[in-house]
Amino acid sequence: MTGRTFIPIVLIVLGLGLLFVTLRPTTQEAEPQERTINLEVRGNTMTPEEISVVEGDSVTLHIIADHPVDFHLHGYDLEEEVETGEPAQLSFEANLTGRFDIEEEQTQSELGTLVVEPRQGG
Repeated sequence: MTGRTFIPIVLIVLGLGLLFVTLRPTTQEAEPQERTINLEVRGNTMTPEEISVVEGDSVTLHIIADHPVDFHLHGYDLEEEVETGEPAQLSFEANLTGRFDIEEEQTQSELGTLVVEPRQGG
């Protein structure tokens, strides 16, 4: 192998290595985590619109709203009444995986989504 062919091969291998490191999926923690997420409900909109956690995490949602809301997390069948300007809290163990609708129960307006990813490894 001549020096002219060796250098491009080395550069290609280094480039592929860099791409692998840059584009590899993020690793999940092996152990469940405590997750605290602040949510704000304004009208029929929740911010953030999507919440993402990992199976086994202990999740606490801190919810504030600009109007009274009957906050309902489908799949887990959890509800919390949120009064205007009075923060509410909803805590649960994320033991079901999938996508779960969050809605305002009285109007059945969809506010957002909870995504619970399966835990890898661990």
